[in-house]
Amino acid sequence: MTVSPPPPALVPDGGPPARHLQAVLGLVGYTCTVACTRYAKDADKAPAMIPRVELLRMSAEQVTSFERVHELAGAHGVDLYEASEGFVGALGDFDARLRPRDWPERLVKTYLAFGMLVDFSMALTHGLPRQLGTQLLDILGADRYGSFAADEIMAGIDSDSQLAGRLGLWARRVTGEEIGTLQRMMARFPELHDGGTEVEQLHAVLSQGAVSRMRGLGLRA
Repeated sequence: MTVSPPPPALVPDGGPPARHLQAVLGLVGYTCTVACTRYAKDADKAPAMIPRVELLRMSAEQVTSFERVHELAGAHGVDLYEASEGFVGALGDFDARLRPRDWPERLVKTYLAFGMLVDFSMALTHGLPRQLGTQLLDILGADRYGSFAADEIMAGIDSDSQLAGRLGLWARRVTGEEIGTLQRMMARFPELHDGGTEVEQLHAVLSQGAVSRMRGLGLRA
């Protein structure tokens, strides 16, 4: 039996190359799965039932986000499962290199690392057709972890005057490792460049996002 090839990505004239469209959709889908897994792992380490259940809710929301991306990808002729599969393992041994010692460090790690991955994905959507890019931005921007983590971290800092200094050092380490990890991802997947976003631009976006998040927590950037 002859198997027909999958339909090509429906990129409008003058739009980004099909491989760029597929790569960005795949990255956004992969980002949803990373968040789902990370929030569930954090929930298992939560010190109380309220944050545990809230993290499990957010984990489930990321499955819904993946399904929304899947619908958008299908409308553009992209198999999201296949496109996302290529990014599995792309974050390397980031988790092995950064093992949090306690709940506040775990929150800071996820808050910064996932936030920078979202910033990275958002920056790449600018090379997509406008409507699709806007839809992906809406999905990525709907994540609630940032406000949750900020509330938890600020409460810890308010009750421990020395915590901010320790978390500031940890945050700078997380930021450095994540920027290096995402730069290696760009080198490994050159098709991410095809939308016109340069490495220097992405580095600036990541750095500025990390500094903004750290300052928002009262940590030294």
